[in-house]
Amino acid sequence: MERSSMQRMKQDYKSWEAETLRKAKEAEDLRSLREVFYQLGDRWEWDQATGAWLSSGQPLDTLGLVLRMPGLEPEKERYVLYAVMAYSKGVTCQFDHLGDKERIIIEHDKESGTLEAWSTTGHGAMDIIPLDLSRFGDVETALKRCYIVAQPGDHALRLELPESDVSFYSLKHWLWKIASGRRSFTLREIVVLDSHDLEEKLDFKFHRYARAVIELEREWRQQHRSVFGKARERILDEIPDHVERRDKELLRKVEGLIHELWFTPCAQQIRAVTSLYEELISEPTPSQLQLQITPHIGEVQYALNDIVEKSKYLKWKSVMDKKNYTTSKLFEGFDLSELAKDAFAVAIEDILKEHTLAYIGYPERATMKDKALRILFGTFVLPIRLVTSFFQYVREKASSLWASITSKIGKAEEEHRDYEP
Repeated sequence: MERSSMQRMKQDYKSWEAETLRKAKEAEDLRSLREVFYQLGDRWEWDQATGAWLSSGQPLDTLGLVLRMPGLEPEKERYVLYAVMAYSKGVTCQFDHLGDKERIIIEHDKESGTLEAWSTTGHGAMDIIPLDLSRFGDVETALKRCYIVAQPGDHALRLELPESDVSFYSLKHWLWKIASGRRSFTLREIVVLDSHDLEEKLDFKFHRYARAVIELEREWRQQHRSVFGKARERILDEIPDHVERRDKELLRKVEGLIHELWFTPCAQQIRAVTSLYEELISEPTPSQLQLQITPHIGEVQYALNDIVEKSKYLKWKSVMDKKNYTTSKLFEGFDLSELAKDAFAVAIEDILKEHTLAYIGYPERATMKDKALRILFGTFVLPIRLVTSFFQYVREKASSLWASITSKIGKAEEEHRDYEP
């Protein structure tokens, strides 16, 4: 099925590529050329990179990357494993579009040693109940020992325990095993660029950005309690009215900025962050609140600019300086095609353009709509998969039984004809 779907998508990609090149060649001036780019849409580079990868790759070609980020509690740390695929798992048993990025979130409690993972149940919604990986000790060992499972129709990614650890299976994981239906999966090893590779070799500090957002929100909450809390009511009279009004207005602006930092894709946040930061540093007589909160916004701005510009530079280098890019230290020791490396560069930027911080690694901070979807998928996906797997099993058995019956009837008829006088 994978090969037939892949062939269909390759043909679609080649047609799209030929049509795009035709339009570009027919452009009479720069204005008409700009129209061609506008018609391609914002994600045409992602389509091009994954389409080229698909055209020369193998079914289910996948590249993994791990983003490290702080937990919402000081003693915890999170790792988000993204699986970047050349083409997507559709809502049916067919692969429906170029490119896919699914994720698994792993949280490590550095004090207790607890290691837990949340898989994706469907359409970006995470599991409600995590998978305990504490016995593996660390994230690297867990990823080496466990299986990353992707199936057509899921729009999801699951982390499954190795078969040798049967005693470690919970009821939920046995049910998922049954719900998976056929077990004749294609088993492949995939390259995973871990957080050390990204941070040390690429200098891509996503952890710094996520930490800056969390610390800004923490500072805002503390200052909000101080300004609006009852404990300060007695001394508010000592603060000039215009300063008090300015501080309250600032807190409202910071609240709006924090909302944007959590729920707007990273690449779209720069204007709002820069605007507020420049407003604060240009204030000739800053209040105590401004002096305390401005450095946090400045850190967010710096960290955000850093990851966005690094992603753009990486994509530029993959096109304009291809030789140095494909032979860089980042890919040393990994068996990756040049097209897979190109797809990696575009995937990094696409994550920042398409996914919010809450979506990437903090599902508990999601909007009410996304939380409802998480509960819905977490509650109903497994039972539905169990029912469909059961009916699939019944159909297969019925088909096998019918084939056996018709075969026996056919043999009986032949024997009857042989013995006719």
